[in-house]
Amino acid sequence: MPSLLIADDHPLFRAALRQAARDALGEVDLCEAGSLDAVLAQLDAHPAIDLVLLDLHMPGNHGLAGLAAVRAQHPGVAVVVVSANDDPRVVRRALDHGAAGYLPKSAGLDELRDAIRSVLACETWLPPTLRAS
Repeated sequence: MPSLLIADDHPLFRAALRQAARDALGEVDLCEAGSLDAVLAQLDAHPAIDLVLLDLHMPGNHGLAGLAAVRAQHPGVAVVVVSANDDPRVVRRALDHGAAGYLPKSAGLDELRDAIRSVLACETWLPPTLRAS
């Protein structure tokens, strides 16, 4: 059973991500974090986490520094950046910093499900609107 960490400081958005993950995967082990410190603590406590859905703007996470910290301390975990920012330069930098995917918060549930499934299948994922970037 896949294990996901949902990392966002907004409880309502975490709930939406939780439901989408369950819809995409059926059985899934989920944990949550509302700050970068909590993300790193969860990854330390649960080394079997397969995927982190990481918000770029949450307490302790300043832009791509949080992604860099996760990738440096836990290089085996896949990370999909989830952000309201869909600037192609930011997307490219996130991928260059080791993100396995980038999902704008404006994306629909189908895109979120596709992103989760693709990244867990070891593929890089971008929504169609950002693939040409």
